[in-house]
Amino acid sequence: MALGPLVASISGLAAVALLISREIGGYDRPDRFVIVTSPTTRNVLWAPLPSLHDLTLPVKDRWIPDAQILIDGKASKCWGWTCSEHSDRGLEEPTGLALYQKGGGSAWLYISDPKVGFLYRYEVSATWRGLQADSQQLVASDLKDSAHWLAVDSYGNLFYTDSKAGVVSMISSEDMSKGIPKGRALLSSEKLEYIAGPAGLAVDAVDVYWANLKGDQKKGTLLKASPGKPKSAKILSGTSDMYQAMVKDVCLAGSNVFFTGDGESLFAVKADGSGNVTEVARLQQPRGCAYDKENTLFVADSGSNAVVSLPANMVNPRAVRNVTKVASMRGPHQIGVFFGPSSSKFLQHLSQ
Repeated sequence: MALGPLVASISGLAAVALLISREIGGYDRPDRFVIVTSPTTRNVLWAPLPSLHDLTLPVKDRWIPDAQILIDGKASKCWGWTCSEHSDRGLEEPTGLALYQKGGGSAWLYISDPKVGFLYRYEVSATWRGLQADSQQLVASDLKDSAHWLAVDSYGNLFYTDSKAGVVSMISSEDMSKGIPKGRALLSSEKLEYIAGPAGLAVDAVDVYWANLKGDQKKGTLLKASPGKPKSAKILSGTSDMYQAMVKDVCLAGSNVFFTGDGESLFAVKADGSGNVTEVARLQQPRGCAYDKENTLFVADSGSNAVVSLPANMVNPRAVRNVTKVASMRGPHQIGVFFGPSSSKFLQHLSQ
């Protein structure tokens, strides 16, 4: 074989590999947004996250956007007996949030309204103006004073907690399309002694991670367990003077679990239970957190009316000095990261 065609072939493959690495490496990263619940304003909000160009600028020169309304909770279209399962009921106190990214710049957004006991779903998509949400869909109607925290797995199954009843429940993605389904209890205090007022939760392909509001050194304040093997629950964190046994909000980021309580600190611990709990950052009143699956953690800081970001690509939890404000909003509570469609025609072609 002549060397010319061989060299050309190798050069062509190298060019394709370089293009792929650039595309996947973030040179053409999709636009990203945060979606946040704000119980005090009765709204669900959104804001754009910094682009790659923004990140090249000094922090003092970066634009900090004000959040915009994605779902106006006061815009109810029905009242009392006029409401049906297809009506838009508005929102009284939107609290829990879970985001299931479907691809192509669209996602299912789940919002709980514990004050009235409803759980809703919205289809969210990216437009040239930003984000928009379609009509409200009723998912569950028997969750009064529960489902303050939500999570969704990679299969679209939805998880929620009931602190008073001591139950972690799931609505499967299959049941989601069958009218208004009932949640199925996965873990309960009746069958598992480690359940003590379950609050914030996170899920991966195998385990459920949850916070115990009534946890102690014996039962734990942050735990994980496989629903198929609940008795093999593992305590990731117990009580300590540092965080006063209080864990509320939980999120996963790589091999670490981050959590907040009623204090000013954001903590982390290894997801496999090795190592100690570490104070990562001090904020004002941190609430929910979300990972962008790259290297950044976003935290809703209700005390400063902001969403902040910090590095999360750490092998072992450690203290972080650089915490950056990325959006302004009133009373942020729970948070999710939304990915817009890729603008790359090359990657779009590869995905077909």
